[in-house]
Amino acid sequence: MMLGPMLAAALLAGDAPDMRVDAQGLHMARPGEALILAGRIRVASHEWCAAHRAVLTPDAVGDPLVCEREMRRRAYNALPQPHRTHFVRAGGQTALNRP
Repeated sequence: MMLGPMLAAALLAGDAPDMRVDAQGLHMARPGEALILAGRIRVASHEWCAAHRAVLTPDAVGDPLVCEREMRRRAYNALPQPHRTHFVRAGGQTALNRP
């Protein structure tokens, strides 16, 4: 299954912009492509949290990993169910959750 041009984590995190991850052309049933998306989500969550973590995790501003974990979780949950199933089977979720 092909994923649409952009995956936007549905954040509703106050005044902060949505985190966007380019998923254009990726096929979640292919392990290499699921790993590519996992890597992109990790980078996007790191960058987003560097700029906006005080909005999402005000009680853990000193710990960027709290925000990054939450953003990765939200991005994963934003995947449509069929894509999420393929992503998990292809090892994407494991790669996404690595410390």
